[in-house]
Amino acid sequence: MKLRAAAFAVPGLAFAANTINFSGEVTDQTCSAVVDGNTDPTVILDSVPVSALNGTVGQTAGETSFTLHLTGCAAPSGDEHFTTLFQATNATSAGNLTNTAASGATGVALQLLDAPAGTPVNLAGGAAVEAGDIVLADGQTSTSYDYAVQYVSEDATVPPGPVLGSVTYTLRYE
Repeated sequence: MKLRAAAFAVPGLAFAANTINFSGEVTDQTCSAVVDGNTDPTVILDSVPVSALNGTVGQTAGETSFTLHLTGCAAPSGDEHFTTLFQATNATSAGNLTNTAASGATGVALQLLDAPAGTPVNLAGGAAVEAGDIVLADGQTSTSYDYAVQYVSEDATVPPGPVLGSVTYTLRYE
């Protein structure tokens, strides 16, 4: 009897509704994107002393620049604009990249910056966030845009330890 009840429960699972979403875009423009010459880069921040981050929440230190290069673009007639969309799977409520290092420093995160504007990119909520107006000038086939990352304290006291974080990016042609 128990075997028969189990057999009747399984067919219900076969009809579970699952969804696969697909997303894409057809565009006039495609470019190759690299960060500081690498397709899968690691940006190395300088080590900073805990004293640079301790004291108050929001202290920043160790700003490190990196450049997004677009190459192999079709030369436009007239300026063409791109936007970078950043998305973090691990962001703090303050919009910074969560420190994912095993046995890492606590109370510290990584803050992504739109370097020319000097403004933080708020990654809270998990949605993709626009940052940077990248211009491919009339007749050109490449361009670049600068971003930066820095340590930011999210607690008044930050102990020493490693700091790691990551973000994905996508380019949107406008």
